Amino acid sequence: MNIRIFTGASGAMGLLLASALAPLLAAGCAKSPTGVDVQVSADDSVPPLRILRSKIARDADPATAVPNEIQSRYSSDSDADLPGPFRFPMVMPVAVPSGWSGPMTITVEGLSWDTGAVIATGSTAATATREKTTEAALTLVGVPGHQGDGDSGSDGAADGGSDGAADGTAD
Repeated sequence: MNIRIFTGASGAMGLLLASALAPLLAAGCAKSPTGVDVQVSADDSVPPLRILRSKIARDADPATAVPNEIQSRYSSDSDADLPGPFRFPMVMPVAVPSGWSGPMTITVEGLSWDTGAVIATGSTAATATREKTTEAALTLVGVPGHQGDGDSGSDGAADGGSDGAADGTAD
């Protein structure tokens, strides 16, 4: 390694010029991330969700899916240890792995806070462009047989009871 130290006016001016240009040159080399901003809506069958998992897979290789999980940061009125549910519609940024571009499928799943089970799901097609953020949209629908979190009953029905009926009536 050869290090040269310049002295005198011309050396100082060169050093000053190099230090002024360094940030500009470095900024020119920075790459923007590749991503998809997914507009997520939910239909009436979706229970309150506190955890969302996204999976992105290239259409050319659907077996290779990259997951990401986010947790709601909303506050809850009922329990200090439990976050409030997501508010829909919302934008969910999905990072695309480096080097990926082209047609992809994005799946978003709503997970039960208590069990981690999938209680809502939706998917959409998207086209990712390297070093750009594109947009897509999907609607979550509830998974039949899952009521979500927050039911105080033990029957799986959303009435807080134990009779198996969602209308609050006893069998």
